Amino acid sequence: MAHRAEAAPSVPSSREARRAKRRLGADPEAWDEAYRADEFARLHTLKEAPRYGIIGAWLRHLVPDDGHVLDGGCGEGALVRHVLRDRSGVHYTGFDVSAVALETARRVIGPDDAHRARLIRAGLADFEPPDPAERYDAIVLTEVLSYSGESVSWLPRFRRWLAADGVMVVTLQHPRRPDSGANGPFRAMHATMDGDMWTVLDRATLTNPRSGNAWDLWVFR
Repeated sequence: MAHRAEAAPSVPSSREARRAKRRLGADPEAWDEAYRADEFARLHTLKEAPRYGIIGAWLRHLVPDDGHVLDGGCGEGALVRHVLRDRSGVHYTGFDVSAVALETARRVIGPDDAHRARLIRAGLADFEPPDPAERYDAIVLTEVLSYSGESVSWLPRFRRWLAADGVMVVTLQHPRRPDSGANGPFRAMHATMDGDMWTVLDRATLTNPRSGNAWDLWVFR
């Protein structure tokens, strides 16, 4: 009787190994290394377009053509690429803890739109508007609250910077593992949105059957 050889176990690529070991948190050097390794390049791709499509639809209804959008944890400027490129009158402020990501974001914005865009190196916990009187028609926090257990508790601080009819947009990916640290922020966000602190204008759940990913999205004030 012939014996079938056992398949050799797959060996993760060096990039996969780095991603598995890396704990990002609020460490700027870890984020810089992740961006150097192109670990977030997927945010600019077709697979992310549906999520940004929902965000874009909400912003078209709620942000005036001469409005101002704050993009918290802006990364490499995917919000500009997917949503704000054709809204030439909208001003944009993005901030991120990674200097590497911000360099890419500057290229994404490009010289033609540089006059209406500003990029700032800061984290979610320590960002402050350069002008204390500055107000935003929308504050977008997409896929950034999962990296800290405290992140949802920071939402009231951002609320201070909303314009009179301003809105916040938050998206969170469904945690894929029961032991993931993202479960805490995910549950906290749902509990916060189900409470009476905020007025939820719309919410959505988006799934990708090919990747198995799912997201919850809220727009609220």
